[in-house]
Amino acid sequence: MVHIVTPEFPGTDGKEAFEGKILKSFTDKHPGVTFQVDYTPWDKLNEKLSTLVAGGQPSDLLMTGMGWTEPFAQKKVLSKLDKNTVLGDAEVFDALIKQGSFNGDMHAMPYLLESRPFVYRKDVFAQHGINDVDTDTIEHFTQLLDEVKAKTGLIALDLLGNNLRPVWGQMIYAFGGTQFSPDGMQVTFDQEPGVKALQWMVDAQRNGLSDYNLKAPSGQPSGYQQGRTAMGWGNSGMWTQWAKQSPELMDDDKLGIMLMPSVKPGQKVLYQGGTLVGLSTRSRNTAAATAVMQHLIEPQQLLDASLQTGKVPARSDLPPNAELDQNKLLDFSVDNLQYSVTDGGTPAWMEIRGKMEPELEAAVTGKKSVADTIASLKKIAEDAIGRVK
Repeated sequence: MVHIVTPEFPGTDGKEAFEGKILKSFTDKHPGVTFQVDYTPWDKLNEKLSTLVAGGQPSDLLMTGMGWTEPFAQKKVLSKLDKNTVLGDAEVFDALIKQGSFNGDMHAMPYLLESRPFVYRKDVFAQHGINDVDTDTIEHFTQLLDEVKAKTGLIALDLLGNNLRPVWGQMIYAFGGTQFSPDGMQVTFDQEPGVKALQWMVDAQRNGLSDYNLKAPSGQPSGYQQGRTAMGWGNSGMWTQWAKQSPELMDDDKLGIMLMPSVKPGQKVLYQGGTLVGLSTRSRNTAAATAVMQHLIEPQQLLDASLQTGKVPARSDLPPNAELDQNKLLDFSVDNLQYSVTDGGTPAWMEIRGKMEPELEAAVTGKKSVADTIASLKKIAEDAIGRVK
């Protein structure tokens, strides 16, 4: 039996897609292999995996999030993987493979990505004569937001209404920085790019270009969907929700998509959340579990997973698929995977990440200065890193 822990494929439809289709196509070829699948929501996943580790319970395949590889590899929860064995001839961008690596070794296989490009209302832009949308620097992008606000009377961008941790992570990369040193043991987000990134967020709130108060409950229409902003921070996995709640926004004459520019002209940034698959060091079925990983990354199985979840397949060499192409956010993201970035990058990330939102909220809402916020975050991070050294 192969035991799998996954935050993906929730609900009856998800289970049917994963077990009834994707895994069944494996057991059709390997009838001696059976599966036990533990479906665990994202907000409970860290707790679930930590419990498995603390209790010494065996498992085989663990699906984790972007930025989670270093913490679990450092704790020897994830086994080293041979990239050629797992990926075979699959074409996966080095930037994504890096997200599954620790100390130069691959410990998790990129699987499904949650890309977050910007979306904008093409019809609203055209109505108000906003034409120069191909921004190539942060300065130019900020000027676009000013123009959108002035001409439409709307809040320009629904960005700060999202989780502020990945927002800051994206902006740090856009300003040319990183959050941690290459080995993950030193803080670098306190350097100039990190300071400028947070100041940009604070200024966006202060100047009415974005609004933290636009936060929408999970599953409810965003400020962009409600027409309260002319631009939003898209999410490839939200296409199905849009189809149910705001299908009119999906029309070609209304939906525009763009990437976040950076301080370097022409250098773009595409934030990636997403899911990786790792092999547990406690696996009792290493050969079978490895074969399942190879199966999951096969073109048809990955397409089926992407169609079910709405998330971007990690492979860049999949054949065209008309049904997949209907998700325009996903299709756009596939074409721009080379610009992928994510936050994290330290073995202490699982302890740090959950403590960042209140600090960033205090800065954005004016309750704490940028300098004091970064000092607090640095102390949180250094204390956590000190416990893993």
